[in-house]
Amino acid sequence: MNQETTRLEVSGPRSIGERERWLAKIYEHARYYLALNQWEEALDFLEQIAQVEPQYRDSARLAEQAWEQVRLVQAYGRGVDSLRNGEVEAAMGYLSWVVSHAPNYRDAMAKLREAQQQARLAEMYRRGLNYYTEERWDEAIEIFGAVIAAEPGYRHALDMLEDSRQQLALANMHADGLAMVQDGDWDSAAEILRKIQSIAPGYADVSERLREAERMRSLSKLYERGREAYEAGDWSQAIDLLDQVVSAREDYRDAAQLLRSAMVEKQLVYISQDAEEAFDNKQWAEAIEHYQAIVAMRADYPRAQARLVEAKRQRQVEQAYQEGLRTFKGRRWLEAIVHFEEVLALDPANNDVRDILAQASLQKKLEDLYNQAQKSLEEKKWGEAEECLQQIVALQGNYRDVHRLVERARLQGQLAALYGKAMQAWEAGQRTEAVTLFEQIMDLDPRYMDVARRLQRAN
Repeated sequence: MNQETTRLEVSGPRSIGERERWLAKIYEHARYYLALNQWEEALDFLEQIAQVEPQYRDSARLAEQAWEQVRLVQAYGRGVDSLRNGEVEAAMGYLSWVVSHAPNYRDAMAKLREAQQQARLAEMYRRGLNYYTEERWDEAIEIFGAVIAAEPGYRHALDMLEDSRQQLALANMHADGLAMVQDGDWDSAAEILRKIQSIAPGYADVSERLREAERMRSLSKLYERGREAYEAGDWSQAIDLLDQVVSAREDYRDAAQLLRSAMVEKQLVYISQDAEEAFDNKQWAEAIEHYQAIVAMRADYPRAQARLVEAKRQRQVEQAYQEGLRTFKGRRWLEAIVHFEEVLALDPANNDVRDILAQASLQKKLEDLYNQAQKSLEEKKWGEAEECLQQIVALQGNYRDVHRLVERARLQGQLAALYGKAMQAWEAGQRTEAVTLFEQIMDLDPRYMDVARRLQRAN
């Protein structure tokens, strides 16, 4: 149906019969579009009726009903868009409003539950990552398992669950292997340590422990002399004697451990100095290498384990930070945000990263608002476009060509409002007022719609 042809041409008084026929026709059009759920079209006709006879039949009630549906459509659309874009909080806000006003509206309730579920899963996944980082494998397994149970394909939850299970299994096997070493059950210890090494080469101190389990044999006399030299702090003599013990019988008592300890005592100080220097200079890879060497030589060396963990954490922070900077410079805001959030998860006190994360988040928001404004401009939703652009101006006044777009949206909104008033005056027979309004439009934009033709006709 053509809405223009249904508008009442008023050039003078009309008969009551003609007026009633016109109202009935417009009312019929409104009911037609209401039946099709085309609420905005229906509103246009109902507003025409309200201008002529506000109390006509149930037009006021129908208009209120149509307005309510328009608001529901808009809120639902924004909620679905937000959910699709991963803006879970915004999605919950819009969809909650829809559900509160119309509980059975389309699939709003399902979408709201989906948004709430995504929020819960994100929080659970974050907790799982924290447990994983802290090597709390049981808790990590429980969390990632719960995430997968709720949503099997969620992010990397399955990979994290499998890795956590493997790490827990390795930790348990490693503990069992060490217990067997302590009990002198060398065959069993070697078996389990070899199994760990086949699964995860280089895991903890498995290689050294395995060699230890295979070297505990030696001769008593050499061992005793070597032990005496060891206890006296004569490391060179102890090394020479214990080396002969280990060479002759690798699994004899604790000869290998004593030999290693004697060698370690000569090296630990130097390696520790190199490690501390690398740590202080933030040369994390070198520091990790040194601390791993220290831990392999003596697991209980003061601060070595803690420094090793911290160096690994700092290297992970640095890698995530560099990735964040790379994607930030590439204007890939969402990826940058993910990397910077990873940095903050590992290093919450890093204010520099917090600042650049804020910048990335701001740029992401500005980009989203700009794209939404462009879309609104294309759809001629001038008010929505101006609102988005004003938000951009409030956040960053010199962003792209936002001021030009604001002026454009504002001008187009002004033109649309003047045109609507002019048409109302024209329809009401107020030709002088209509001409004045048309002339105002011509001053702003001589080519706007059919203003030139209407003005020529009026004149």
